[in-house]
Amino acid sequence: MRILFLSNFFPPARPGGYTQWCHEVAKRLAARGHEIGVLTSCYELAEAPAIEQNIYRLLHLEGDLDYYQPLHFFTRWKKQHRENLVFLEQTVKDFAPDLIFVWGMWALSKALPALAEQLLPGRVVYYLSDYWPSAVDMHTTYWQAPAQRWSTQVAKRFLSKVAMSMLASEGQPDLKLEQVICVSARVRDLLVEAGLPIQPAHIIHGGTDMERFPDSRKRDYRSGHLNLLYAGQLVRHKGVHTAIKAMAKLVNQRSIKEITLTLVGSGHPDYEAFLHHIVNRECLNDFVSVHNPVSREEMPTILEQFDVLIFPSTYEEPLARVTQEAMAAGLVVVGTTTGGTGEILKNGETGLTFAPEDADGLAEQVTRLLIDPDLRCRLASAGRQIVLENFTLDKMVNEIEAYLMDCFIRSSR
Repeated sequence: MRILFLSNFFPPARPGGYTQWCHEVAKRLAARGHEIGVLTSCYELAEAPAIEQNIYRLLHLEGDLDYYQPLHFFTRWKKQHRENLVFLEQTVKDFAPDLIFVWGMWALSKALPALAEQLLPGRVVYYLSDYWPSAVDMHTTYWQAPAQRWSTQVAKRFLSKVAMSMLASEGQPDLKLEQVICVSARVRDLLVEAGLPIQPAHIIHGGTDMERFPDSRKRDYRSGHLNLLYAGQLVRHKGVHTAIKAMAKLVNQRSIKEITLTLVGSGHPDYEAFLHHIVNRECLNDFVSVHNPVSREEMPTILEQFDVLIFPSTYEEPLARVTQEAMAAGLVVVGTTTGGTGEILKNGETGLTFAPEDADGLAEQVTRLLIDPDLRCRLASAGRQIVLENFTLDKMVNEIEAYLMDCFIRSSR
């Protein structure tokens, strides 16, 4: 088959979990003999390889990812929006795909997949690994929100009417969503609750490449010291502040000193400053450190250095890849079970859980691991086993390929 992936990001741009999955699935399908093309955004274009085959980094994102730029909406949006539609139509004409495989669409207009459905009726497949089909676009979100400063309230009220009129003139297309795969059952259920007609969606969990984690490091579970890790975006909905507050309770209230927390990642500048403020306020500089983001290739080596992954997200996580990789590497995962996380993280079975924003609950679970080395050993082993059985990349690609083949055969009849 000739398969055109349509995605907001593609590595090396913004290499988060679902972006990595997009790349790995595309690569493995190509290795199995399928012709693969990718139409994606020009975000971080300078980081991309100079020569890429059938990777079209053309699309404009809807806006800045950190700070909304209202002036850009009036000076750039309409032109870039229409250029994106031309880019899709031209790429479909040039690449001539049998199927379009829609991946991440956050920060891109729903008009793109709507056009894909028109260009290839019955041959568009969605892999939904977040909630973009039910989300309000960033422009509407900004212009409908009140001004943050009283001095700009009148101007924003006037400009918002103009902006909303411009958005309405382009229309908000309804997607048919005829052939849908969801990364977790929770993603499907939440999208159905939001009114999307995807009750028949097929569930194919994202998976981890176990060749990167052939064996988990043999850890000294009785050492009495715990190295904790948070790995991911430093943004509020990831709940990183909860991990730091739990450290304050462990160190300052429970007088536990044989413990460290390392944050690996980066994020919104304002939130990063907030995290540093908490560390300083709680006198945790000897216990909490921040490490720059690491590449996918470096991640197995990083994980080997730690005992426990802290996953404090408050967001309905579709299915966090980092929890799988940590389990595969032999770490115990202590996390919230929002979204699809509960489909892999089971309290007392494959890890330990706590409620979102509950620093006391997180501190209590970490204390359990400190005083019970047998529990640490058992949970680490069970976590790795569930990944081996249910969450491998091979399993994910096998199921996706079978689904795509079935769609292609049915559309060819």
